[in-house]
Amino acid sequence: MGRSSRQQADANRARIVEIASGLFRARGIEAVSIGDVMKAAGLTQGGFYRHFASKDALAAEACTFAFEQAIRFWRRVAEEARRDGRDVPGALAAQYLAPRAPERTCPMIAFAAEVGRRNPEDPLRQAYATGVRRLFETFEDLAGQPGDPAAQDRLRMLFAGMAGSSLLAQAAGDAAAGFKQAAVAAADAGAAGGHPPRRS
Repeated sequence: MGRSSRQQADANRARIVEIASGLFRARGIEAVSIGDVMKAAGLTQGGFYRHFASKDALAAEACTFAFEQAIRFWRRVAEEARRDGRDVPGALAAQYLAPRAPERTCPMIAFAAEVGRRNPEDPLRQAYATGVRRLFETFEDLAGQPGDPAAQDRLRMLFAGMAGSSLLAQAAGDAAAGFKQAAVAAADAGAAGGHPPRRS
């Protein structure tokens, strides 16, 4: 295979992963077929197995891509917040909990149900576990206070609260709005060692 052909093959493979990541997050892995992915990518279904051994192999790579995309996005949000003089944890929480297109659903939420049904050695489950760890490490790096165990514990609680309130909002809609507001308030106050304001 010539250099240009290899470059095109690599570009096609990357496009398949990106398209699959969005479709899997929007509709769920089981609801999306290989044909759906290849059609959305503008490629023939017959070419799929030149890039991936199976749909499961693609799912693992799509999961990794989703977490890497989230990490890049969080870093941009933190950079903008610092430049504007805003609180980084609060900015991250507000952006995380803001409405977004289904294909940009947080990978912690989008892949959780499917991952929970897989065995510990499954590539998708391993990709998910690595992604969650790296995403939290990024959150610590951007919003943490190195050397302060209490601050790190607050960040762990905030991280879990963000994911939990996002899941509740997807499932319960307006009925869960208070959880999202509480998570943002906790981010604004808690990461600095304070406490969220009491509601009257």
